[in-house]
Amino acid sequence: MLKKIIFIFILSGGYFITTQAQVVHKPAELADILKNSKITYTQGELYIDIPDKDYSNLLNVSGIYNEDSGGITIQKKVVLPKEAHTEWYAGERALNDENDYKEARKHYKNVLDIAPDYYPAKMQIAKTFEKEENYEKAEASYKQAISKNYIDYMPHWLIAEVYLKDKKIDDAINEITLAAILNRNDTLIQADLNEIYADAKLKYSDWQFTPQCKVFKGQKPNNIEVLSQKNWGGYAAGKAIWAYEPGYAESQGEKPGRPSLLEEKECLLNLLAGLTEKIDDEQDPELSNLQDAKEDKLIDGFVYYEILLPQQPSLVYQLPNNVIKGIKNYVLMAHGGVTPR
Repeated sequence: MLKKIIFIFILSGGYFITTQAQVVHKPAELADILKNSKITYTQGELYIDIPDKDYSNLLNVSGIYNEDSGGITIQKKVVLPKEAHTEWYAGERALNDENDYKEARKHYKNVLDIAPDYYPAKMQIAKTFEKEENYEKAEASYKQAISKNYIDYMPHWLIAEVYLKDKKIDDAINEITLAAILNRNDTLIQADLNEIYADAKLKYSDWQFTPQCKVFKGQKPNNIEVLSQKNWGGYAAGKAIWAYEPGYAESQGEKPGRPSLLEEKECLLNLLAGLTEKIDDEQDPELSNLQDAKEDKLIDGFVYYEILLPQQPSLVYQLPNNVIKGIKNYVLMAHGGVTPR
C-alpha cells in the first residue's frame, strides 16, 4: 500500500467488461433485431474513405497505480514525501551532474528507507547500474519497480532498453511491447519498439483500425442510415443496433454511447460472418489480422489494442495483469508476426 505517499488521480471515463450476465449475440440474432425493429435501418454504400485518426495527444503518465477502496479500484499517483526530498535531489545531482553513481545509489536507498514503496527510487538505482554497464543489477532493480506497480509503463520501457544492451532480445521485445500497451499512443515508445523489433529482424506492422462505415439518423422519422464500404456491412449493422435500437445497450448492461468490450466484440463477429474468404494481409491488414485474431482466440486483444486503448489509453489501468499479457500476445502475433510466449 502507498497510502502515505499518494494523492487521488481522477480519470475520466470508465472500464466496461463483459460479465457472465452479458451475451454476445450471434449475427443471425442481430439480423432478427434489424428485421423486427420499429426503426427502419436503410443500408447503402459509403463512397468516401474515412481517414485514420491521430490519437498521439492522448497519453498516460508514469506513476499511476491502483488501490482498492471499499471494493472499488481507484487510480492514484505516487508522490515523493517531503521528508525524502533532500535525499532524492541529492541523488539526482550525484547521478546527473556529478556522474557519481555509487553516491547516487546511497541517496536513493535513503529515500527507500523513508518511503519503502516509492518505486521510482528503484528505477533511479537501476539507471546508476546501467551507467556502469552492470546490466544484471540494473535489470534486477527495474524488475523490483515493475513488481511494485505493473501498470506503470516507464520501468517496462527502461528495462527493455537494458535488455537490448544486454543482448536479451526476446526479453526486450516482451517489455517494449508491454510499454506500448500501457501507454498506447506514445510515439517515442513506438519508435523504440520499432528499433527493438528491427534488431530482432522483425518489422512492426503499422496500421490503424479505421472502420469504413458511417451510421447516422436519416431525414425521415425513425430512419437510420447505415452506409459502408465492401466488407464493412456487418460491422456497420452492429454499430447501428448499439447506437439506435431502443433499449438494446441497456439490455446488455451497458450505457448507450459508451465504448465497451462487449459492443466491439459483437460488431466484429458480425463483420467476420460476412467475410467469405481469407483477406489478403497486404491489401487489408485490419481485416486480415482480425480473422487471425479470431482463429487464435485473441479477439479481446484486438479490441483493446486496436479500438479501446487508442481512444482511451487510461483504460489499461483497470485491466488485470493477465489481460494485459493477453493483449501483448495479440500484438506480438498481429504486429510482430511472431508466436507469443
